[in-house]
Amino acid sequence: MTRFIGAATSLTAQGIQACADTLSVHPAELWAVLQIETRGCGYFADRRPAILFERHVFSRGTHGRFDAQAPDISNPKAGGYASGPAEYPRLEKAMALDERAAMESASWGLGQVMGYHAAELGYGSVEQFVSRMMASEDEQLAAMAAFIQHNGLAQALRNHDWAAFAHGYNGAGYAKNEYDKKLAAAWQHLSTHGLPDLSVREGQLLLTFLGFEPGTVDGAFGAHTKAALNRFQSEHHLPLTSGFDPATLEALRQAAHPPPSTTVPTAQQVPVVPTQVLTLAPRPPAPVVVKSPEPVELTPAAPTPAPAPVEVLPVELLRQKLAQPLGNDVQQELARLLALREKAAPVLGPTAIQSIDLGLTALLSSEQPNLAFVRGIRLRLASALADQLYPLRPLPLLRSSSPATQVVLGLGLLMLVSNGMTAFIHSVLTDESTQLFGLPVRTLLLVGLCGAMGGVVSILMRLSELEKLQGASRTSMVMLGFFKPVIGLYSALFCFALMKSGLLPLQPPKPESEQYLYMAVCFLVGFSERLAKDVFARAEEGLVGAASGQKPAPLAAP
Repeated sequence: MTRFIGAATSLTAQGIQACADTLSVHPAELWAVLQIETRGCGYFADRRPAILFERHVFSRGTHGRFDAQAPDISNPKAGGYASGPAEYPRLEKAMALDERAAMESASWGLGQVMGYHAAELGYGSVEQFVSRMMASEDEQLAAMAAFIQHNGLAQALRNHDWAAFAHGYNGAGYAKNEYDKKLAAAWQHLSTHGLPDLSVREGQLLLTFLGFEPGTVDGAFGAHTKAALNRFQSEHHLPLTSGFDPATLEALRQAAHPPPSTTVPTAQQVPVVPTQVLTLAPRPPAPVVVKSPEPVELTPAAPTPAPAPVEVLPVELLRQKLAQPLGNDVQQELARLLALREKAAPVLGPTAIQSIDLGLTALLSSEQPNLAFVRGIRLRLASALADQLYPLRPLPLLRSSSPATQVVLGLGLLMLVSNGMTAFIHSVLTDESTQLFGLPVRTLLLVGLCGAMGGVVSILMRLSELEKLQGASRTSMVMLGFFKPVIGLYSALFCFALMKSGLLPLQPPKPESEQYLYMAVCFLVGFSERLAKDVFARAEEGLVGAASGQKPAPLAAP
């Protein structure tokens, strides 16, 4: 059944990192789930998504109407698996009875997400869900991440609570298949031996599609992979190498993904979601052809001609769509995609343009646009574009979605800004005799720094609490880390002024310990917001008491 053959592109670093950031996990946790669920590959050798058809789900979805007629594919009892590509004849037989229920009864792709979850994960229909599974392993991984997030399993994955994760992901029968033990072993191996090499993995997948049988698609360059690679290089008159060099990888991509044929596809070749193809012409000098996923030959292809000119989306069609009562979200996503397409074309190349055009198709060719899918495409490509434009951005620390990490980034930014300025003021602009408002400047600088350090310590001790603020604005978290010590500094200076004025009646037990008292109180004011508020309240009471001749109340313990 060629209708399930799509672009079938391999996993990318951007796709993995985007899902890891979404779930606030390390890529090793994601790889552990992938290796146990589908042995790390989302496609069969014939380019169709990896599936497993569940006859008991089909029976339940069709209310047992076909149990007597076809017990091998509609049965209240699970089982009857054929494994591998042989699952597709079972799916075909079920689709002849009830097409939608059949696709909902199969698990799809890298994460083996069941089709009946499509609507709750943000896909408009199971047909749209299956279409995305055909497009790329990045889409398959995004579906797995959406399932994990929707079912509240991200925390268990972060904590390596494999039993809780396996129970939520695979159901109550996880212990029988030892999913928790397998996940733990996979994560341990990945953590100690490193993650799969994505270049090797892409080469293995392309060799598999072309029929060269490199063995398991696992990102490890072994003997089977090397033999398959050298056979491909020999047939295409390339130098024999012991790895996937850029020239060989490019040749593999061209052979596995030739330019779309100009012939009209037959009825059997129509993709699962028959939608109008909408493409936009990027600025020269990089014209590309962007079409819906089409079936391709699975044998090594001869050198291909230059791509045909790109199809241009008629302005009149855009005008018609925009004349309709589109929602604000749809209009905003459309504007963002068009702007991103123009910027991404010369930097990210044809693959990115194809993904953007899929998003445009989803927005303009459907009565109910799949905004979650379109937004996911835009965010991933915007992140990939930023990685190319800003060299430091790929650092995981700078891209983390963890609130605690964002606060620490703000704190680090403050340290970077203030360190040199503080040292300059202390060593160049001041000496022991320099005074401000009759007070030694170095003393003011000292108590201010004590208050700032109190704010820093307060932040570091509250990191676990800050981590619970998932979903908070990244800017607000960075600003919290940046300004909390600044607030501590000014609070300490104000507290110092209160003590020197007598409004805050704190006296050292010995005159020589006066400076240490100031430092300790100012640190505590910067550390404790409650104590700072209490100090300010007592100062207010002191002012009122001074006016009325009463003594101020004693300071409460922090």
